[in-house]
This record gives sequence, structure tokens and C-alpha cells, in this order.
Amino acid sequence: MADFKLQERWAEVAALFFVVLGFMISVLLRTPAISYLAVLLSGLLAGRICFIERYKQPIFPFILIILGFLAGYVAGSFWVSRFWTMIFFSLGGFISYHLHQKGMAVTFKSKDFIE
Repeated sequence: MADFKLQERWAEVAALFFVVLGFMISVLLRTPAISYLAVLLSGLLAGRICFIERYKQPIFPFILIILGFLAGYVAGSFWVSRFWTMIFFSLGGFISYHLHQKGMAVTFKSKDFIE
């Protein structure tokens, strides 16, 4: 523990935080429709993060954080189907990534953001 360097282990710490956050959000959302909507929106956000970070090195820490959130959310989804939770998350990520790729959704730093 004496050799713990946060600058080198930030991805693992962030992933653990998002595992706990995903679990807490999933447990608190007991209504299936709201739970599925939350996981769909989380997938949309994950697709956006993957699109923004796609050419930067390394991308693995961001994938680890996204998968950590998903693992926590799936572990805490007691009132909804875990299968459909994974499907909605994947669908949201796929849709968001392709909307950004086609230019239909833009990032804040792009020239088309404010028009």
C-alpha cells in the first residue's frame, strides 16, 4: 500500500468507483422502464466516450471504466432482466457511436456544435 501511485492506477480506481456507482444506481431504480431508460442513456454516453477517445492512446482505461460501470449495473439489477440490460446498454453505445461517426451528433469541440 505504501507504493500506491494514483497517477499510475487512476483507471483501476475510477473503474472501482464506477462499479459501485453502477450498482447503487441499479439498486435504487426499481421501476423497469426507468431502469432500462437509465441503462440506455448510459450506453449512449459510453458510445460517445468511445468515439471521442477512439484515436487516443491508451483507450483501454476508458473501456475498463465503461465495463466496470456495466458490471456494477448488471450486478445490481434485481428487478429487471440482466439480458435486456446488456442489450439496451450495447444498443445505446452502438447507436451513439454511429451517430457521432455520421456527424449527426457532434462533440463540444467540433465546429458544428454552435450553429
